[in-house]
Amino acid sequence: LLGGRAMAMVVTDSRKAAVRYKHAMDHYLAEHKIEAYTSLVAFSGEVEDPQTPQNPRELLKGNTKHSEATMNPKGTKDLRTAFTDDAYRVMIVANKFQTGFDQPLLCAMYVDRKLSGVTAVQTLSRLNRRADGKKNTYVLDFVNDPAQILAAFQDYYEDARIETDSDPDLGAKQMTKLDAANIYTPAEV
Repeated sequence: LLGGRAMAMVVTDSRKAAVRYKHAMDHYLAEHKIEAYTSLVAFSGEVEDPQTPQNPRELLKGNTKHSEATMNPKGTKDLRTAFTDDAYRVMIVANKFQTGFDQPLLCAMYVDRKLSGVTAVQTLSRLNRRADGKKNTYVLDFVNDPAQILAAFQDYYEDARIETDSDPDLGAKQMTKLDAANIYTPAEV
């Protein structure tokens, strides 16, 4: 999708699950010799998981603790910024980046976590950011009942209302400012 620039998010139900997904993703990419891309993982703190070694040398040392810093490529600090890089096509998350995160190239979401209410709406709404050429988004949900997800959205979209009055001239005022800036032509509009 998007000329090969599309990105995806895997929403996990725990930090340990995020560690295991990241390990499996890295293993898959290495096994299939896909070297141009890698995934990012986002979770807070550290996770101890003896079944998922960071790498064979770490396992020999007995190091089975995982964090964003140990699992993501060296030097990766700000995941929001990193996830704009062409090298990263998948972000695996555990309770992070499910709200307030804007990545317009995000086109697919793989959900392996129970979602309900506002959490369902906020999580799945990460896909609704606009990008040139973005016509479709995809959700592959492994655990949720579609009727419950629909009900969560209906709570917010059937009964939506504005609590304060809006300025009816706001659109006209903005259009006047944009027209005066000469940043587009009538033909482009």
